[in-house]
Amino acid sequence: MKVGVVGKGGVGKTTTSGLLARAFAARDLRVLAIDTDSNPNLGLSLGLTFEETEAIPVIPRALASGEGGKGMTTAQLVQEYGRETPAGVRLMSAMRVSAAGSG
Repeated sequence: MKVGVVGKGGVGKTTTSGLLARAFAARDLRVLAIDTDSNPNLGLSLGLTFEETEAIPVIPRALASGEGGKGMTTAQLVQEYGRETPAGVRLMSAMRVSAAGSG
């Protein structure tokens, strides 16, 4: 099953995503959450500290667009770029804006 949560800014997508991920993990389902927000905070909703959330490596743009990572399996990608959270959810970050105009 794949679930995507989309909508306008400020409507609660991160909160909803965190609650859904926690609920699925509580049912002993394997959950991979991918934070695609330019200001990724899903890690906080899943029990990581700010520092732990910031330390999650961002998936390189070439990998996200399908141009890079030749020979890298999905499992290798998740292992290298994903981090386990206290909520039992594996989290990946697909984007981060570190300076104005960089997104």
